[in-house]
Amino acid sequence: MSADRTAAGPASPAIDPRIEELRLSVDALDRRIVALLAERTAVVRELTGFKRDEETVRSPGRVEQVVAKVRGLADEHGMPPGIAEATYRTLIDELTGMQMVLLEERRAAAAAAAAGSAAAAGEGP
Repeated sequence: MSADRTAAGPASPAIDPRIEELRLSVDALDRRIVALLAERTAVVRELTGFKRDEETVRSPGRVEQVVAKVRGLADEHGMPPGIAEATYRTLIDELTGMQMVLLEERRAAAAAAAAGSAAAAGEGP
């Protein structure tokens, strides 16, 4: 080990205190953003109960409407619209996947209930 290095490694350059303040601000914003995303996810989960098929889950027209809206909101707030669009397209893709799983689970439960009712009525195989 050279004389200018300690056992802990090379000395770190001093970090500007403002960097730490800004990082703390980013951390606080992340907590708020995730809380809002969780709230949005809960609303989408409830909304899924009203959807009956893949077409209503995917709703491409609604997707484009939401993307256009968030691009405009981003622009109003001085944020590059492409960041908002990319973020929302990812969010929508993930939530669509969640909705498809919920839809399939609901269909499977309904099919199982129907099969159980038919078997109870003596109509089963």
